[in-house]
Amino acid sequence: MQLVYQGFHSRSDSPVAEANAAIEQASITAGEKPILIGYTPVGRMNPYQALLYREVGDHGFAVAPIVKSWDFAKLSQVRSKASLIVVHIHWTSFVLNSITSYQTAKKKIQDFKTDIERVISQGGKIVWTLHNVIPHNSRFVDLEIEVQQYIADKASVIHVLSEASVEVMSDFISFDRSKILHVPHPNYKSTYEDYVNRDQARTTLGLSSDDKVYVLLGALKAYKGLGTLLAAFESLCARDPSVPRKLLVGGMPDDDPEVASFVEACKKSANVLIEAKKIPANYVQYYMRAADIGLAPYSRMLNSGAILLYQTFELPVVTSNVSAIWENLDEDIAEMAVDDSVAALESALQRADRFIGSDTSWRIRAHTEQYDSSDLSREFARELRSMLDA
Repeated sequence: MQLVYQGFHSRSDSPVAEANAAIEQASITAGEKPILIGYTPVGRMNPYQALLYREVGDHGFAVAPIVKSWDFAKLSQVRSKASLIVVHIHWTSFVLNSITSYQTAKKKIQDFKTDIERVISQGGKIVWTLHNVIPHNSRFVDLEIEVQQYIADKASVIHVLSEASVEVMSDFISFDRSKILHVPHPNYKSTYEDYVNRDQARTTLGLSSDDKVYVLLGALKAYKGLGTLLAAFESLCARDPSVPRKLLVGGMPDDDPEVASFVEACKKSANVLIEAKKIPANYVQYYMRAADIGLAPYSRMLNSGAILLYQTFELPVVTSNVSAIWENLDEDIAEMAVDDSVAALESALQRADRFIGSDTSWRIRAHTEQYDSSDLSREFARELRSMLDA
């Protein structure tokens, strides 16, 4: 029989098949009906969801992916096997994804509300993790905010990765503060291969030992301020050509013209090495171990898994002036671009030179160890169980 990876691809009986399998596994260990968490959208390229849920089974949860997000209401088919059905929404982009008509988008929102009401009317509950201010590549910002406000109203629990996220999002939507569950983003210890040393990584990527290397890893999207980053980096290189600097870029570009321009400019620059495609997980270590500084100077952000990834590999970071980010950072391990201008980012990159060649790895390691994924998963499970029971 051909092996099939359940939960990686939607099938005709999804997500019920995945839910039944998860409940069966949970019943073996729990001896009682578990609380079923069906989560969506499913992100496989980023291990975040696997890290978040890795220890929740010990607290009476079964976890099942909803590969096709709009199928979340189908979980009602297994409600007799679970003590509670929870639909855990991560990113809200699936509601209006690829829709180009405003009227069609309005209709889609109504369909979404109908399905959410169906879940709640059958005794289910909604949990929402706040990842972004609004979905990336939003076409109808006002409607995206309408979706988020609706979820905030209907959710029993709103999971935030930083306390400041609530304040940032309060500019867009209103919250019942009693619903807030704060559990930070975990580090990525043990999730990526890490056996290549600095010399091997630089040799593989064609970098010299004396290069000052800055890495930008992850999907290439306009909200990340790519044009500003490239302009700031090129200006820094031109300031003193005797200092060899390289910008190392890896990630899949979206179809935004601004991103396309960034990719083309990178390909033409002698100061940039770019791989404009999804970077396989086993290649991540080459980017990380070759670099001196990790970059996340995004123009619009609420949280950043990239920062935790850089820190997992003991890299100092340059990032934006965002309260939700700096809640878990300090100037000993990071540098701030005070605004979104080229000049501010260039200044931050230049100040970050103080990290290169200095022994900051122990500070970053001590900082990152606070965000152990197993500890945070257990905390998430305990707090979520308590709030759902209440």
